[in-house]
Formats: sequence, structure tokens, C-alpha cells
Amino acid sequence: MSKITIYSEACNKVDGFRAMGEEFIRKLVINGKSRSTHENYLRQISKLALYYKRTPLDIEADELEEYLYYLIQRDTDAQSSYKHLVYGLRKLYYLFGQETLLVALPKINRSKRLPVVLSKQEVKELLLAPKHIRERVMFALIYDTGLRISEVTNLLIKDVDLDRSVLHVRQSKNKKDRYVVMSSHAVRGIRKHLIINKPKTYMFDNYNRKGIPISKTRVRALLKEALSRTNIEKDISIHSLRHTYATHQLEAGQNIMVLKESLGHESINSTLMYLHIAQLDSVKRFGSMDILYPAGS
Repeated sequence: MSKITIYSEACNKVDGFRAMGEEFIRKLVINGKSRSTHENYLRQISKLALYYKRTPLDIEADELEEYLYYLIQRDTDAQSSYKHLVYGLRKLYYLFGQETLLVALPKINRSKRLPVVLSKQEVKELLLAPKHIRERVMFALIYDTGLRISEVTNLLIKDVDLDRSVLHVRQSKNKKDRYVVMSSHAVRGIRKHLIINKPKTYMFDNYNRKGIPISKTRVRALLKEALSRTNIEKDISIHSLRHTYATHQLEAGQNIMVLKESLGHESINSTLMYLHIAQLDSVKRFGSMDILYPAGS
């Protein structure tokens, strides 16, 4: 079921849910949360409401605990659902002044696992796998610039400056604009894509309706299809291309602060993670005594 279907079902079957949901959306918009955040929160909150046939504002703390336990025991997509529900309820209870239920929510520890990245040879293999130039250009652009999946699906043709080899990412995560440099290879690919596929408004539009952006679900499906034609055995997602971009940038000598701005990170701490992944030139590593006593002195 889609996010909208689950939300609509909760609105129809649970008394008071529609009014609560509409007010919650208004408050989220006022607080500057993105549309994808609204959808993720409401999908999981709707499931909770349907489970108890009551709004999350009308359940007891022990019922909330019981549902969270049930959710985290599931095998399918449990961690993602659990996280979005807790974050969504935390925001809901804060905005609606439900202090008792807010206190009952558990703390979610950030995962300390390092992301999977592709080698340079694996990137080359992946970019040769798609049958159509549109997919090749799309995956190449994500690797070339480190775009998030929402940024590539919402990328407008007018925001890609092929003459200056930069693209303008507008109001993405944290409501920040940024410019990202493209390679000459990406520019050539985009020019071919524009001539052959003739997208209307978005750089990568819907396969059946021009002027409508391609969906994130479709992008993920295309990547899965491309991976099936390679020998790559790593567990790779679209976001893995962004991680690979950051890692390869550092390995090529990119400044960590420049990388932070290119990725659109709000905090440098998010960018520092890639220092643990990148294989930096060992020649640049040395003991401090070598500075005090240079060779031959």
C-alpha cells in the first residue's frame, strides 16, 4: 500500500485522525519539514492508529511500548519503520503538548556502521550496465556530484548549467541551496540525454508523463535492474553512489570543507565519517618527530 493509501485508510477508519493529521501537517510545514518527512512520519503514525483504532494522541504509554516492541520484532523493514515512527511521534507529541507520551518514547542511537562504497572499477562496471542512456546519465550524475535521490528526482533542466559545468541544488535537506561542480564527462552525457530523450521540465522525468519527475521508487528499481547485469556483490543502494562520491573525492585529495559544502551537510561531523573509509595516501602520514628533526639535519 502506498503512503497516501495508508494515511487515507486511517482517516476513514479512525475517529479524529483526519483532523489530527491535517493539523500535524500544518505544524510540520511551519517548522520547515520536507514533504518526504511528512510522508514517512504519517505512514508509520497511520499504521499505529489503525493497529489500535485510535489516534496516537489517545493511546496509553504502555500501549505505545507494546506496539514499539511488536514493530522492532518484525523482520521486514523493521529498523526503518521503527525509526520513522519514533521520530514522527516525538514531533507529534511535542507539537501537541503530550508530555507524558513524549517521555515514554525511547532514544534512538545513531548507527556507527560505515557505509558500503564501490571501487572505481565497480563504478565503471555499473555505469556500463544500464540499457538506456537516461539511466547511465542519471547514475553517472549521482556519482559525479554526490546528489541525494530526492535531489536527482527533483532536478530541473533549468538548474543545470552546462556551459559552467555546475548544477544548482535548490532547497534540499536543511532548506539549503548549493552549487555542485560537474565533470566534463557528465556534461557530455547530459547533452546526449537532452537530445535523445527530450525531457520537458525535469532532467529525469516520468517514463510515461513528461513534465512529471521520475519517482524515487522507479530510480531504485532501475538501479536494482542495472546491478543484476554486473558482477557486483555488495549491498548497494542509490545512496551508496553518494557515499562513493565522497570517498573518492577525499582519496583524490579534495579538501574536507569543500566536500562538506558539495554534499550539503549541515555539520562537519557528517562529512568526517568518510575519513574512516577513504584510503588516503600513506606517504602523507608521518610521525611528529620527523617535523622536529628532518632527514639529514
